[in-house]
Amino acid sequence: MKSLRIGLIGSGFIGRAHAIALQGVGAVFPDIAAPVCELLADQDETKAKTAAASLGFRRSTGDWHTLVADPAIDVVDICSPNYLHREMALAAIAAGKHVWCEKP
Repeated sequence: MKSLRIGLIGSGFIGRAHAIALQGVGAVFPDIAAPVCELLADQDETKAKTAAASLGFRRSTGDWHTLVADPAIDVVDICSPNYLHREMALAAIAAGKHVWCEKP
């Protein structure tokens, strides 16, 4: 069973909530492969690196474009401020990624 590799954009309140939920998938759905928290993107390298370490992501970047273009990412989870969602979602779709975005 293949695990989905998640790229999370934004580590504020909603980003932290999504990261916690991703970590708990195996407890709720034991018959599926747990998602892999692969890459976290935030406003700058330092913030991204700190957030990735605390939220269980393998890697980090200070540029969401890098995350969207990364071939190791299957799903882009957009947790940035709402006004940024459209550009990020359209870029991820154009890159062939699945997108999880709660608001347009």
